[in-house]
Amino acid sequence: MTVEYLIYALGGGHGHARRGLLLQQHLALRGVASVVLVRPGSDCHFAADYGPRHYAQSLDDPGLVPLLRSPPPRLVVDTFPQGWRGEIESCFLARFEQAYWIARYVKTMEAIPSGFGRILSPYPEGKDEWDRGLVNAIPTGYLVDSSHWRLSSSGRCFAVFDPEGRCSAPLLTAFARAAKLVGLELAYHSSLSLIVKAAKLLVVGAGYNTFYELLSSANDVRFLPVRKRHDDQFRRVGLFGLGLTHLDQLLPWLDAPHPGDIDYAMPDWSAVVNALEV
Repeated sequence: MTVEYLIYALGGGHGHARRGLLLQQHLALRGVASVVLVRPGSDCHFAADYGPRHYAQSLDDPGLVPLLRSPPPRLVVDTFPQGWRGEIESCFLARFEQAYWIARYVKTMEAIPSGFGRILSPYPEGKDEWDRGLVNAIPTGYLVDSSHWRLSSSGRCFAVFDPEGRCSAPLLTAFARAAKLVGLELAYHSSLSLIVKAAKLLVVGAGYNTFYELLSSANDVRFLPVRKRHDDQFRRVGLFGLGLTHLDQLLPWLDAPHPGDIDYAMPDWSAVVNALEV
């Protein structure tokens, strides 16, 4: 099968790889072959195999020379239109018949780039994270898949999910004290490989994938945003009022009833693939 797409999914977190591999999966289900570029280790949470992956830190990696000598006709770039390391230039984009940009919000971007025939906004219409919006961008809904989460909203547990081990011992003590005051039991998790029963769920970090995947769950969830170079997690949680940025916000949330489901737009993968095939 002829490879039609090169999907650039390099970046510092796991989310870039996950979006790129989900896109590869949905292209493959349509009978379209692609190859994905990911940072080594960033795809560790995506075991499904829908096509080849190449591992690199940037397009300048010597191992990519055979692939880039005769690349597929179409290029899809996730998040960073100039490349994660700033290595995508206009002369590189010109080598493709068509170039697409999946425009996840980047706080360090000063201007909307040129050279892309089509821009896909990985948000519902009217709900993107950009201050000024993206002119002529095609809204797709959130490009996520929450099927890997193993959560239950039952029980009397206050669960803290801290995948990068950012919580200090004093902070966890404060969490336990607040939980006890409202009759909840604190449970700390560095991974969610087992089914977690949580009446209240606090996630340390609010990256695009984690945040929007958990919006679709039935859990009463809040996020402790983390400062990142490119991603504005504080802005993201603020748009939905789901951030906990001060300890004095913790007890009122733990003691409040479940607020109910959040307005959530499921990803429209069919629309994404249709946009790429035009």
